[in-house]
Amino acid sequence: MLDRLVDRYLRDVALAPVPLYPHQHAYQAGKLVETALHQLVVWDEKALDQQETALGVFLDTEGHLTIPADTMCYALVRHGSECTIVRWIEATLEGHIVVATLNRTSVRLTIARGCPRVCVCVLSPLLWCLVVNNLLARLSGGGRFVRGYADM
Repeated sequence: MLDRLVDRYLRDVALAPVPLYPHQHAYQAGKLVETALHQLVVWDEKALDQQETALGVFLDTEGHLTIPADTMCYALVRHGSECTIVRWIEATLEGHIVVATLNRTSVRLTIARGCPRVCVCVLSPLLWCLVVNNLLARLSGGGRFVRGYADM
């Protein structure tokens, strides 16, 4: 339940002065893979009509991409999130210790640090957007057509 409140806070308060890159189509209302692909097709047709050279580069991070907790926290700070929220998310993403006992023998496991892109927590899509946001914004300079999208 707390993760939903934090998600709402980040979207309504922290991202208001420093919004996400406008052409990021991942995990946002009204922005879908289809809208990103539509913009790509329109841009490509325009380039072909003007007989310009067009190059498409696609990055697929399919699989269990793990984003380090400190990378996510840095993205939160960059977007003006409250220090308490950043510390709570960092503590949530830090390595957790699991102890399993069978016949009086204990095995201690440490779950890896970070948050897999495919994890089910409510905040993971927004955290993914925050991390990728800086990359998209930096790539968009110099007249490049940059769109980001993701689907789980």
